[in-house]
Amino acid sequence: MKKIALALVPMALMLALALSGCGKQAAGGGPGGTTSSGGGCKTTQTIALSQVDFVDHCVTVSANQPVTFDDPSATGGIHIICTGANGACQADANAPTELGAPGFQIQPGEQKQVTFTTAGTYKIACTVHPAMNMTVIVK
Repeated sequence: MKKIALALVPMALMLALALSGCGKQAAGGGPGGTTSSGGGCKTTQTIALSQVDFVDHCVTVSANQPVTFDDPSATGGIHIICTGANGACQADANAPTELGAPGFQIQPGEQKQVTFTTAGTYKIACTVHPAMNMTVIVK
């Protein structure tokens, strides 16, 4: 019994270390050559998606320029993206029409371009993954 306990303790420690690293983004930012715009937001015109989350939770984009939502083929995650929070669409009169309820669907390997024409702060959510939320700041 003592031998089993001695074998399980190191395995439990390795598992705990492995899990603590899950979901953390590597240094250097996300796709599209993103740079920091201060306040923890990235400046980019590409919003990358992972299997169940956005790669960045806050991005700053330029108004009247296409923003690309990118769901790489490796993610295996289907998303329905809209303005809102916690899995629910919420109307925003200034947001692009594509982001109005019920939102747009994007599948692995697809990209969708959306253009924000009005400066402001927009909350974006995925109705498939309620914990998948982000903020888009349009300047």
